[in-house]
Amino acid sequence: MRFLISLLFVFIVAISEASVSEVSALDKVTIGENFIIHSEIIGEDRPISVYIPKGVNTGDSLYVIYLLDSEHHFHTVTGIVQSLVDYEQIPKTMVVGIQTTNRPRDYLPKINGEPQTKFQKFVKSKWPDSGQDNFLTFLNDELFPYIDKNYTTYPHRTIIGHSNGGTLALSALFERPELFNNYLAISANGWWSYDEIIQNSKKLIESNRTKQKLFLSVAGEGSQFYTGTLELLTNMERNKPVNLDWKFEHYPERTHMSGILPAITSGLEYLYADVNFKITPELAKYANISVVKSYYSDLSKQFGFTVSAPIDIYVEFAEQQQMNLREEEALKTLEQFVHDYPEHSYAHMKLAQGYAKVKKYNQSYEVFVQALNLAKQQKKETNIIDALQDMVNQAQTKL
Repeated sequence: MRFLISLLFVFIVAISEASVSEVSALDKVTIGENFIIHSEIIGEDRPISVYIPKGVNTGDSLYVIYLLDSEHHFHTVTGIVQSLVDYEQIPKTMVVGIQTTNRPRDYLPKINGEPQTKFQKFVKSKWPDSGQDNFLTFLNDELFPYIDKNYTTYPHRTIIGHSNGGTLALSALFERPELFNNYLAISANGWWSYDEIIQNSKKLIESNRTKQKLFLSVAGEGSQFYTGTLELLTNMERNKPVNLDWKFEHYPERTHMSGILPAITSGLEYLYADVNFKITPELAKYANISVVKSYYSDLSKQFGFTVSAPIDIYVEFAEQQQMNLREEEALKTLEQFVHDYPEHSYAHMKLAQGYAKVKKYNQSYEVFVQALNLAKQQKKETNIIDALQDMVNQAQTKL
């Protein structure tokens, strides 16, 4: 009897372990991908992580965020980016995380001459060879070309840096403004002396820059971080750099590390605010799709590359026009959607639904068929093809 009980116990444990093993395998979540890029400029291998938000279609052009210290912040930033993309607060944006190998060497400006502050004296005594020039050149000459070659990207880059990484972000703004369009500097170290801050402010005024945006924040770290940032902001307010917009946030109740969370969310919303067209109730009542097209045409001229209106803009605009009983204008919006995205079965499906809504059943059926054929050609998921087939069948009954 004891033997049977023991055998039964072993059998139950074995089944339980198998079940746990099976569930564990099913529950694995992979966030992004990792690879190594060898840098001839720095003379070492650099670990890189890449994240593309869920819901991005193959071939969609992406804005690019370059995240410093990704071994610490990758999951935080990718989670925030996914949520902001899902809720249409920022455009479709990929994250390129750069892991740290030597922060003082890569992030801190080289001190020429005698140090002017206690912090400069400390850094020069501990890391006499620090200097960010090689790291910035690595980004421009090696990492950027690799990302642009292997992913579909817009020529629009944002850098996110915290602490010493924030110092690098500001230095890139001053010294290498061609590298990035947006800068998110969180609790940047109080690095510069007053004279250096004035000189850097002059660089912002004198240089011929394209449109750029800066988001600066500090937490409750105290004067080491707060004073230098305020001096920089004061000089920027006084001198009004051309083609640079900026915003500053202070999080006095946050620590040096916890200040990252609100800064990332608020910073990205601010930096990408221009990219998302806002459909107001007045526009839905009185405007047509040409307003959206003009907006993104102007934005393209400002950025220096073609910025397409996001897919969701067409759908939202058409739906709001329909809610205001502007069915014909909604159809024009959806027809423009198909014109601008001819290879998207979703665009054809929405137009077909628009035709059905105003009882143009022949057009509705024809466009549903086009949507189905595109989905089959592009080998979409079975559930999508089945759903479109059902729509075609239903549209056929209306003929």
